Amino acid sequence: MHGPSHSDRGGRPADHPGLVTAVIGDLIYESWYLGLRTLRRFYRVPANWIGIIVFPLIQLFVFSQLFKDIIQLPGFRAGGNGSYLAYLAPGQIAFTAFFAVAWSGSSILVEYRNGYMDKLRATPIRRVSILFGELAPLFLESAVMAGGILALSIVLGATIKTGIVGAAMILVLSGLFGMAWAGTSFVPAFLTKSEQATGTLSLLFFPIAFMSTAFVPPALMPGWLQTVNAWNPITFLIEAIRPLMVSGYDWGAIGKALLALAILGTVLQSATLWAFRRLTA
Repeated sequence: MHGPSHSDRGGRPADHPGLVTAVIGDLIYESWYLGLRTLRRFYRVPANWIGIIVFPLIQLFVFSQLFKDIIQLPGFRAGGNGSYLAYLAPGQIAFTAFFAVAWSGSSILVEYRNGYMDKLRATPIRRVSILFGELAPLFLESAVMAGGILALSIVLGATIKTGIVGAAMILVLSGLFGMAWAGTSFVPAFLTKSEQATGTLSLLFFPIAFMSTAFVPPALMPGWLQTVNAWNPITFLIEAIRPLMVSGYDWGAIGKALLALAILGTVLQSATLWAFRRLTA
């Protein structure tokens, strides 16, 4: 592992072109090592992930029964086997990816307060590796949590029209969303340095999840909500997942989702990097 002489402690690329490959290799290695620790920290405490699964599962089970006749409304297209469960399941998978990262910023604040981050900064590890070590595992956390709800929805009667390949695509999309959306938790955490403030601000994003097509199609929404829904990143994710489960590949919807996630990730993670540099300055 290269020391500070090859690359500064702030994570900027080394000036000498011949060292670029080595710097990238070190960055990957450091992020991988720290990422494994992040995953162990997350799954070691059941309370970290049980709640992520339970809330969408309750919605999936209760709402699919309570509102099962809603599909009879004009303009409602359930797809799949014509049940509300078939319509609801993709939305709850997206909800799970949302919940998986909703409070992710609080975890790194714990590391900041207990002195672990100071210990890392005293080593030749690049500061950006510390951030990547927190961010990269969120892909797997979101994908695994979404996969749990996907499996449970199948047990309840939902289907995956596109089979194993489609299921894998659902997990990848969920993981990418988790990495992109994590900035909504990281930025307030790094700026406020308060777990309480971070948790409160994260709650403000919950209405965005409910103002998507998770529960009803746009045709049944009021006009103002249709406008919000049209720009809602969670809707793009849901509309890419739903065809994979109920009808088949919709490459247009998948392309739109990937574009939306790319834009969302670029904006939020740029803000995250800026806030993290302020935190560790």
